[in-house]
Amino acid sequence: MGSSNIIVREYLESLKEDTELDYLFPIMLNIMGFRIITTAKEAKGQSQYGKDIIAVGNDENGVMHRFYFELKGHDAKDITDSNYFVKDGVRESIIEAKDTAFNDASVPNFNSLPIKIVFVHNGTIKTNIRPTFDGFINTTFPNGGFERWDIYKLTDLFSQYLFSEYLLTDEESLRLFKKTLVLLDAPNNDFSDFQSLVDLQIEKIQAVKGGRALKKFFATLNLLSMVILHYSKENNNLFPARECLTYLLLKVWAWVLKNNLEEKKPILSEYRKLVSIHFEMLEAYFEKTIDVAKTEDGLYSERGGPFEEVGYPIRCFDYLNYLVYYLHARKQWPKFSNELPITKDRILGKFHKALLMKILDNNDGCARPLLDNHSIAILNSILYFLKDKNLTQAELNFIGGDYLVRIFNNLMIIKTIRGRFPELHNNATTLTEYVSTKTRPYNYEDRSSLLIPILFELVALFNAESIYKDFKDGIKGKVNLQTACPNFQEFDIEQLLFEKHFNEEYYIEHDIELTDELSDFKKAVEEKGIEAIDYRTDKAGFSFLRILAHVYYENEFFPHEWRVLFSKNGLVK
Repeated sequence: MGSSNIIVREYLESLKEDTELDYLFPIMLNIMGFRIITTAKEAKGQSQYGKDIIAVGNDENGVMHRFYFELKGHDAKDITDSNYFVKDGVRESIIEAKDTAFNDASVPNFNSLPIKIVFVHNGTIKTNIRPTFDGFINTTFPNGGFERWDIYKLTDLFSQYLFSEYLLTDEESLRLFKKTLVLLDAPNNDFSDFQSLVDLQIEKIQAVKGGRALKKFFATLNLLSMVILHYSKENNNLFPARECLTYLLLKVWAWVLKNNLEEKKPILSEYRKLVSIHFEMLEAYFEKTIDVAKTEDGLYSERGGPFEEVGYPIRCFDYLNYLVYYLHARKQWPKFSNELPITKDRILGKFHKALLMKILDNNDGCARPLLDNHSIAILNSILYFLKDKNLTQAELNFIGGDYLVRIFNNLMIIKTIRGRFPELHNNATTLTEYVSTKTRPYNYEDRSSLLIPILFELVALFNAESIYKDFKDGIKGKVNLQTACPNFQEFDIEQLLFEKHFNEEYYIEHDIELTDELSDFKKAVEEKGIEAIDYRTDKAGFSFLRILAHVYYENEFFPHEWRVLFSKNGLVK
């Protein structure tokens, strides 16, 4: 067995029946040419009678059959004398698959097709049970109609149909894949090997718009995602999965936009599978961390020592960004609530705003911006409330009053005591050097700010006259206020948003004035107008991905994201 097959086999052996194996196996069947009728995922909570997956396809002789696939994995992956006779064990599952009828009038000639039952397990059959098993199969299926696909069969099939054309045939892909797995949990890993691996797969596919090659491409990406998620869970560290799967999701969507495929239903169908895996990862991530995050200073690390002066706020804003993205996406695409288990209402139920308020309230780091691009998390959080149709007055008072005041207070305290505003170029290393040495590095830049004018525009949005008066004089004349606007005339901003951190793609408005009166400042903002942007991503049903792109590549939000609210009735007039 080649080295690539060994990697595939080791991965397949570790899959669980009720999660990874149930998800990946239909992908492979689809690549093999089967038409899937039902899957185990669709039948959750219902009796499956030995039919985890029902599909139509040709057997090895080219004869069309109804295929009933029964999947066993994880603890039940091996056929042993202990799981052979038990309830819902090997023997009972096979008998139920044979004896229980399944008809489907929507598929032409389905009910008249011959039946083949396939027992699928990512393990082996133990020697002491083999005679009993073989005797049972010979008696139950005297005329054939049964197959057993074990780990060796699955390894051959996955290698042939998922890996053969894209992932592991060229030496560079194989090298990058191995290196990714070896270094996945290594400290200070920047995941560049995984990023290169994803880029290489996209380079191979180029602009293929359909057919078998496209299915293999997406199947490879699905499998890559599942491998990373599996080993991250196994290492009890979901950060690598978060970084790797987010990169993959965004780069693939950039490829979709680049090739104008966002209206192709087969493409969207395949891409949704990648989004689902990303959601599964985030669900596990927040399930593991949310109880701690919502406690008082829950995101603070005592072991961080002096570094926590920087580490605590950075960790808070990072956590906020992904949590708010997750909640935004859940609201914008309710279909996910039927596809993935929602295990705890405290994360995704009617208390999601209360949960977010609790995290913001209990973690002072969420209101202590140290880098200019911390505006992303602040806007993410505030806009999440403002876009909710059921916003209460108490919630409005919190985000437009208490939270903003805390942010301004922290800005002024740090400026007064430490002598600095947030670092303009978002250089965390320079910031850390400043904090640890108490000496300003030559490259620490805070003479200008993109963050502070956003805060004042939010003040104007909330008509918070007292906040404006309390903090205007502490800022005015001490820092050059700027706004970054996307240059749509020269760049394909939407595609690039999913590919990179912006540098030349923004043009900067300088020397923004804080007028004496809030009403004059608000009028000046309103007069700038709102540039209408017609996003192809939004039309395809993935508007939440734009939030993820801003978060991952650390690109400041475009002004229209909050300025559009100035023209709406109710909240801000």
